[in-house]
Amino acid sequence: MYESDRDLPYDPQTYKDAYDEMEHGRIRMSGIRSAIEAADAHQDTSYRIYFRLELCRESVFYGDGLDMMVIFPQALAIIDQYPDTEATVHELGYSNSLDHILWVYKWMLEECADFYQVPLEDCLKFFEDFKKRSLAYGYNLRPYYYYKYFFYSDIGKQLSTEAFHKFEELPRDGNCDCEACEQNSIVNFYLKNGDPERAARLAEDIEHFRLTCGHGDKGAWLRLKKQYMKYHMERGEYEEAETYCRMMERHMTKDKEYQRWEDFLWCYANTNMGKALQIYKAHWKEWEQERNPSEIFDVNKNIACFFKKLAKEQTKKTIRLPLDASFPLYDEQGCYLLEDLFRYYYNRARDVARRFDQRNGTSSYCDRLAAALKSGGDLNV
Repeated sequence: MYESDRDLPYDPQTYKDAYDEMEHGRIRMSGIRSAIEAADAHQDTSYRIYFRLELCRESVFYGDGLDMMVIFPQALAIIDQYPDTEATVHELGYSNSLDHILWVYKWMLEECADFYQVPLEDCLKFFEDFKKRSLAYGYNLRPYYYYKYFFYSDIGKQLSTEAFHKFEELPRDGNCDCEACEQNSIVNFYLKNGDPERAARLAEDIEHFRLTCGHGDKGAWLRLKKQYMKYHMERGEYEEAETYCRMMERHMTKDKEYQRWEDFLWCYANTNMGKALQIYKAHWKEWEQERNPSEIFDVNKNIACFFKKLAKEQTKKTIRLPLDASFPLYDEQGCYLLEDLFRYYYNRARDVARRFDQRNGTSSYCDRLAAALKSGGDLNV
């Protein structure tokens, strides 16, 4: 065993084997960063790109996406300097490093929507750069319109809908997401646009596991359940939504996408307040540590609604909670005013909503927050 990375003879496989043994999330990302530093030091171009794309993957699927926003532009800069870089032995599904970059670029486009810190004009530049690179490589624009559909969902419904239908019209090619992922998005489009019958027909192949996702047999199925859970929650059909909450809890994976505890919190607040309170106690700290602004908005919106409803349902104005000194409103006696808790989470959600709306030139986030609070209790904002 070597005392430090500097003592290791350079072998990219050794670094990969080391971080593959690490726990997903921050720990593994730290291991991948060590691999990046080693590849940089030895000017191993293929692995300089590969390890950065590995960090992007870990950040997206087991983190909050922030690390990818920083590291992916570095991969672009390297491939622009060395455009003929070959793929590593670990990238068997890609013709070369650029092919792999174009696959990961789609995640970057998706994450742009989640970070208000990225100016709108920069987001649109990323889209146009992806479009140019895709066409030059020989791919079509189905993925380009697919991610534009998501990006515009909080900016303009007409633009979003137009992008969706352009995506539908184009054939699948080698840079498209897996068929099950695309099908889930199509199901979600028709659910959101008032055609649940069509959505149900389109969902059948996923429901019966005839279409599965490369991330595991249940990945696409869990994503489908998440969509139906949110569909019923948005309609105020919490008993129906709870059915999907329980399915997701039973089949939960380490992939952060399916750990929708903030959604479970609000659903159970309308069906089983005791369970909702247990969820808050179990997850308040990880919610405080969230770094993805879109997730910060959703989490704090749902917690604010939870405390608003709790204040309406119980006669006492206070609650005892086992929070520690890291909580901004920490009280040594563990006694908190429900109104103070509501306002703390509401203010956090409101501040992020305003930043998104300022970036996007809309009122979409503030409108969503106001609509959510209508279903809460009597506390005023």
